[in-house]
Amino acid sequence: MKNLLLTTAALFTLTTAAMAGGAHNQSHDDDHTGERKTIGSPASAGQETRTVEVAMFETDDGHMLFEPRSLDIKKGEIVLFNIVNKGELEHEFVLDTVGKNQEHKASMAKMPEMEHDDPNSVRLEAGETDQIVWNFTNGGTFEFACLIPGHYESGMHGDVLVADKLPTYTKGLIKRVTKKGKVTVKHGALVDLGMSAMTMVFRVADDEMLGMLSEGKEIEFLADRVKGKLTITKIK
Repeated sequence: MKNLLLTTAALFTLTTAAMAGGAHNQSHDDDHTGERKTIGSPASAGQETRTVEVAMFETDDGHMLFEPRSLDIKKGEIVLFNIVNKGELEHEFVLDTVGKNQEHKASMAKMPEMEHDDPNSVRLEAGETDQIVWNFTNGGTFEFACLIPGHYESGMHGDVLVADKLPTYTKGLIKRVTKKGKVTVKHGALVDLGMSAMTMVFRVADDEMLGMLSEGKEIEFLADRVKGKLTITKIK
């Protein structure tokens, strides 16, 4: 009887431990699945409805950048990202919400050797290429970023707008740039603002964007009224 009781107790302990372990793994998976559902879900090559070429590189003045620097994606599109590291350093491409990328970045700062194997991210050595296929099922503003310590701060991040109706970009020619954050642009019709083609002075949303502009450069841009002033808010 004593042996039977001991055997029964042992089996109960093992079963309880196994159940607890299973519950932990399920919860962990559910958490990550929930996070990914916020930005959509992984898809397979061949299912894509659009292909986007993404380059990662460093500049001579110390910046680290993605090209393109931002993306507008129609809700429901399945996008194949062809990602290439054209730089000399290791870089990564992580697609997530801004909040989750900040959490991930903080963790990376504590453990720079940490590397994840998730369907929404790739890490590439210089010259390497890889792909991500993503189904953008949900609208919102998300982010792609390199979260290796110091890289985000050097410019390696860009916003992703996912919406049913995307904004209309306008083509323009930069006629003049001033140090006061103003540019004169000869442009086509500003469709979203109901304005005809003409030459006008615009404010620029931030100094980083201002640094991308120079006299004689052709651009595709979005503009809006910010604090009552026509402002270039985004450059393709």
